[in-house]
Formats: sequence, structure tokens, C-alpha cells
Amino acid sequence: MMNIFTRKQRLLLSRCSLSLLLMVGMVAPALPGLIQPEPAVAQSLSTKKKVIVVDFDFANTGDSSYWYSYRGSGAARGISELLINKLVNDGTYSVVSRGAVENYLKEKGISGAMDEATAVKVGKALGVDAVIVGTVTRFNVETKRASGGLFGIGASSETQKATVQLTARAVDTTSQSIIAAWNSVGESSNSSGSGSIFGIGGGGGSGGTDEILSKAADDATTKIVIAMKNKL
Repeated sequence: MMNIFTRKQRLLLSRCSLSLLLMVGMVAPALPGLIQPEPAVAQSLSTKKKVIVVDFDFANTGDSSYWYSYRGSGAARGISELLINKLVNDGTYSVVSRGAVENYLKEKGISGAMDEATAVKVGKALGVDAVIVGTVTRFNVETKRASGGLFGIGASSETQKATVQLTARAVDTTSQSIIAAWNSVGESSNSSGSGSIFGIGGGGGSGGTDEILSKAADDATTKIVIAMKNKL
């Protein structure tokens, strides 16, 4: 009885083992897809270039207008911030935060405006592929006024046009060579009018110069981002 029971037990165990092996063979091919990342996602993360954007310079072109002389130099940093935000939202490149750059500069005791050579050294230390540097070459608002009248009835109009012009280039942190360069011009305008009868006037001024300068800067940086797509 003991020998018969043992043979049955062995036969049952053999059958169970065979069934288990068949089940493992059917399930195993599906396991890699469950535990590994999607190929497209993995490829996207591995091939995305890493960049940093340095504060833009403000070119001295001899323009003595109020907007250029007193407002433009402060706007250069804002334009750099705008470009960073647009690059992040676009997603083509991985952008190192300004905070990471500033922390590195603080640790190394580097202060003041960075020239291109210093920017490349900082970028290489932070492990980026390229440094984006640029210049604001135009930042201005032009105002045109027109007026006229007939039989004591007068009218006037005013048009303002904002222009922001940028140049930007990408410098490879390994070879220290310029690998791409871009130029863009952003524009925006507004207009207003007023009238008068026998010297009694009505209407309002144009105003809104900050708004049209912001729109022009937005236009210029958008064009830079579009031109940068997959160029590094």
C-alpha cells in the first residue's frame, strides 16, 4: 500500500509540475511590458538635450530713447525669464533652473554679469549640453501723431508701435563652439483718437506702452523658441 501511494503521489506531482511550467511559459513574455517603461518614453528622456539660459545682454546701439536707455536694460532679465518659461512649456529641451545656476555661482564665489566663456564653464560643470546666450538689440516704442480739423471741428489720433529685437546663440559646452544662432523681431501696436468742437475736446490718450512692449517681447521670444526646435 505504501509503494502504490508513493507512485500515485509522484505521478500527481509530476503532472502539477508540468502544468506549472506551461503556465510560466505563457505568462513570462508579458512580464517585461509590465515592469519596463514604455520605449517611446525612455527614448524621449534619454535624447532630450539639457540647456541653461543666461541673462541676456543689452546692446549699446546708441539709441537715446527713454525706453532704450531707462527701461531696456532692466527688461533684458525679464526676456531671459520669458524664454526659459517658453522653452520649459515647449518641452523640446530640458532646461536647468535659474536657481541651480545661482547656487553654483554662489558656491564658487562668482559674482557680477557672466560673459560667454564663464557661462560655458558653468554649463559644463552642471552637465548641460549647451548654453543659450543672447542680446537685446532693440527695445523701443515709436509714437506717431496726426491731427486735423474743419469748421471748428478737430480730430487727432495717436499710434504707438513697440519693437523688440533679439539675437540668441547656443554654445556647446564640450567644444565651446557656437552650434546654432537665431534672430527675431517682435512687434505690437495700439492706437487712440480724440476730437474737439470749437476747442472743447474729448477722448483719451494712448497709454498702454508697457502692454505693447510686453506683447512685442512675447512675440520675439516665441519666434526664438520656434526656431530652436530640434536644432541642437
